Amino acid sequence: MNRPMSAAERREHNRRQHAESRQQDQAARGPRGIAAAWWDRARTVAAEEDRKGNPAAWDELAQFLANYCGRYSQ
Repeated sequence: MNRPMSAAERREHNRRQHAESRQQDQAARGPRGIAAAWWDRARTVAAEEDRKGNPAAWDELAQFLANYCGRYSQ
């Protein structure tokens, strides 16, 4: 027998469904959409890490992006 989901479980389920749907929509756009999906995920991970007490995740993401831009911009 299945028990009803708690409010927290329902939120997590809805969040996951939304993220999966968004990833599929982004993938349909090709490489730009896939990059946008990774950008969304990176921000989510950095924010989660920050909430857990690891604000260095934002610093690491910023450094990665700075390195990437440095490689491709003149």
